[in-house]
Amino acid sequence: MNIIPKKILEGKVIDTVLDFYKAYLDKGGRKKLAEAVKKQVNFEGKELVTARQRAHIEREKISKIIANLLNNITAANREYVDQRLSELTQKKKQFEDRLEELDQLSLSQTEIDGIVTDSMQFLSGLEFTLRQGLPQEKLAALRQCIEKIWINKPAGEIKLAIRTVPVGNLQVTQELKTSV
Repeated sequence: MNIIPKKILEGKVIDTVLDFYKAYLDKGGRKKLAEAVKKQVNFEGKELVTARQRAHIEREKISKIIANLLNNITAANREYVDQRLSELTQKKKQFEDRLEELDQLSLSQTEIDGIVTDSMQFLSGLEFTLRQGLPQEKLAALRQCIEKIWINKPAGEIKLAIRTVPVGNLQVTQELKTSV
């Protein structure tokens, strides 16, 4: 069989991960890490802004429909208007809840600083953990850093999707290739 020995594969993965994060541990690394976090948060923030705008527009449309129904209520349509008002009020409440949820999702500068601090702390001990840690510690650390690994044995290549920021729920990755 044409199998890649575990030690060689593990060594290549560890070396690639450490090389990737090395820039964050060099001089000016904290600033680079903070920029990476802000870039991801800003990208996610733009999506949140768009979602907020859509929810706000929908809530306003519903408010206008409610006002229109209330202005045109008669004895003949009272029952139908009451039913529709109930539905619209419930829908409006859902959009208000969604807006509140979106407000809570946007990260403050303090939270960004916390992610950077946690990341720096994690990265400062990463090499020791990956080189001398227990197998379960290595595995936990690698799972925090790597989204996916592809192995192409015929080409003698390993491709890693490494998280740009290894702490927090930030999902942006960068793909790196290395030879076996």
